Amino acid sequence: MKNVLLIIAAFLISTASFAQSPFKLSREAEERCTQITRSMAQELRLNEIGYIKLKELNRERMLATQEILSTHSNDTHLIEQKLEELAASYDKNVTSFLNPNQLQAYANYKNQPTPAARFVAATNEE
Repeated sequence: MKNVLLIIAAFLISTASFAQSPFKLSREAEERCTQITRSMAQELRLNEIGYIKLKELNRERMLATQEILSTHSNDTHLIEQKLEELAASYDKNVTSFLNPNQLQAYANYKNQPTPAARFVAATNEE
């Protein structure tokens, strides 16, 4: 039984390392991701599992934002379109694990005048 668990653990670790994006978050961006996630987790009253899921989604979104901005730097229309698609996908993924009260809190959070969850700030526009 131990061997099976060790093999599964090794597989999961190796899979995660191969799935890494060529883009990595800078230390500042990682700190920003943590800050955003903490703020959102507090607003949405997430438990630890929810926090972990949200942080991974936030990290993925920041990485995807960096990739979009660097890949399509010459076409602002395409950047806007890709960022909108990314935002829609992010919303779908976030709302997939929220309960009804958290969904309402998320809707309120998104409607704040300047929510901390604006990921375009993942660039150096802050």
